[in-house]
Order: sequence, then C-alpha cells, then structure tokens
Amino acid sequence: MAKNKQIRSANFKRNTLTVAAVILFGLIVISEIALAISIPWYLTGENAMAREVLQINLRDSFDRARRLSNESKIKDEIKQTEMRLVRWSLDSMADYLRQHTANLNTEELKHIQGVITSLTQIANRIHSRRSYSVERRLDTGLYVNSLLNKEKSK
Repeated sequence: MAKNKQIRSANFKRNTLTVAAVILFGLIVISEIALAISIPWYLTGENAMAREVLQINLRDSFDRARRLSNESKIKDEIKQTEMRLVRWSLDSMADYLRQHTANLNTEELKHIQGVITSLTQIANRIHSRRSYSVERRLDTGLYVNSLLNKEKSK
C-alpha cells in the first residue's frame, strides 16, 4: 500500500526555478486583472475629457456667433430683420443650453455645434451685406383694375 501512495504522489522539490515560475505566474495574473479594471476606467475618463473639450469649443463658437450678431450695424430693414432672427435663434439656444447642458450627450453637443456653425455662417453672410431675402414690389394695379372693371360692368 505504501508503494501505491508513492506512485500517486509526486515528490516536488522546491528550487529557485519553481519559485520564480510561480511568482511570475502570479504577477501575470495580477497585471491582467489590473488592466481589465484600468482600461475601462481610462476610456471613461477620456470620453469625459473629450466631452469637456467639446463643451468649451461649443461655448467659444456660441460666444463668437452672438458677438457677431450683436455688433453688426446694418441699415437695411430686411437685413436687420434677418439678423434679428439669427439673434433670436441664438438667444433661444442660450436659454436651452443654460438649462440642459449637463444632460446632453456628445452626439447632441455635436449637433448643436453644427447648428451654431450654420447660424454663424448666416450672420457672416448678412454682415457682409448679402441678404437672403429679396424685396419685390407687387403690382396690385392689375388686380385692382380687374375688380374695378367688374364693378363698372354690373
């Protein structure tokens, strides 16, 4: 019976190579666990930083657009009305951003950035004296004359 026990159990000797292998294996397992925990944490931090940079760029472009729309000295009534519409849009967006910036995700911030860029382009166009609207004088004489002719014929 003693002979069977000897065959089934291995006689391990502790030497420096075995100890080094066990320590190395333990370090590999610990480093893999550390990476599994730290990589998602790092990526979350990177996304937060990207969102902060996006918010800063949004504020800068928003301030630039509002400054451009407020500083324009336009004498043409049509262009003034168009610039007032741009200003009104920016003011409405400012109210919205004050209330909801903390709740917006990155995609929504990018969309708002695109809208602000479009409004800035519109303000630049109006500021450079190119209007979107063209004033047309209506010739009401034809319509009025046809009504007068109908009244006379009765």
